[in-house]
Amino acid sequence: MQKGSIAILFTTMFLVMAGFAIIFPILPFFSMHLGATPFQIGMLMASYSLMQFIFSPIWGSLSDRFGRKPIILIGLAGFALTFVLFGLANSLLTLFLSRIAGGILSSACLPSAMAYVADTTTEEERGGGMGMMGAAMGLGMIVGPAIGGIFSALHFGAPFFLSAAVAGINFIFAIIFLKESKKPHDKAEIKFNYIKHIISLEGYMAFIFLLVFFMSYSMSGYESTYSLLANAKLNYGAFQMGILFTIMGLIGVVIQGVLIGRLIKWLGEEKVVKYGLFISMIGFGLTAYAYNAFTIALFMGLAVIGWGLMRPSLASLVSKNTELEEGATMGLMNSVDSLGRIVGPLAAGYMFQLNMGLPYLSSGGFNLLALIFTLFLI
Repeated sequence: MQKGSIAILFTTMFLVMAGFAIIFPILPFFSMHLGATPFQIGMLMASYSLMQFIFSPIWGSLSDRFGRKPIILIGLAGFALTFVLFGLANSLLTLFLSRIAGGILSSACLPSAMAYVADTTTEEERGGGMGMMGAAMGLGMIVGPAIGGIFSALHFGAPFFLSAAVAGINFIFAIIFLKESKKPHDKAEIKFNYIKHIISLEGYMAFIFLLVFFMSYSMSGYESTYSLLANAKLNYGAFQMGILFTIMGLIGVVIQGVLIGRLIKWLGEEKVVKYGLFISMIGFGLTAYAYNAFTIALFMGLAVIGWGLMRPSLASLVSKNTELEEGATMGLMNSVDSLGRIVGPLAAGYMFQLNMGLPYLSSGGFNLLALIFTLFLI
């Protein structure tokens, strides 16, 4: 895969996930100013992932039929337009409409970019390529809140206008430098039936998709309550959490962007997934018992390392074992991943109200159960 294409795809994946996370430090305050209730705020936050859950497989299937590049371009243009609208919003209804539209259109990028990687890499290179995409997504999840917090001091819409400008520049570069990876004679002749393929998942692939859901559920729930835990136990504020989330992002980028390709070549995806489950199980579970700055950072690091090992490895396994077109497969995987990002924060927030350690013990337990089954099924 050409370096120019890698840079464009990396930026695309980064933008989409930064767009998901950029509202975290801003939205509660601004939406309350517009009269939103806490429940409406939660719905507003979940709407982006919900739209990705619904539309990722559809866009992935369209990329199989019409090519990767035009669908990626639609996603980038839609991202830029809807973020400008969000920055200009002056009512709760406008916030909802622009956020929903942003989720629908930006979800075109995720499966198409991952399918592009699958098109242009060998099976031996696949894990490293998926790792780069995972690194971009992890970096977006970390940088997004930082962009939102810093630039919102200038104006509420500033972070969104900045993100839209970067997406616009990336759109121009994609038009010029991104070459179509899917040749005309390779384009799918059948339509992707989302419900049919969800139902038809069985055996090995069904279990892989279940692992994708557990991974996303655990990590998104962890991220959504981690600041509350650190504040309750150590009285950490926004500055300290910014440092911790930056560390989290750097660990994820190093694991997925630098190490994962070599580890997969050395051990294979299956073993890397098992190691990832084991490490994340320890990190999630022990977070409930963190008591000082060292332990809360250490256990966080273990959780992120485990997540960083699993995500690209599972993406590579899905790509290698699918009977569908790459775009439809990656769309289905991103849909399951989005479902985890919807359910995870809601479940973790509810459990945190009952007992602040419960979300982490729950995630650790899920990972332990998944590891036991993985030892027999993979």
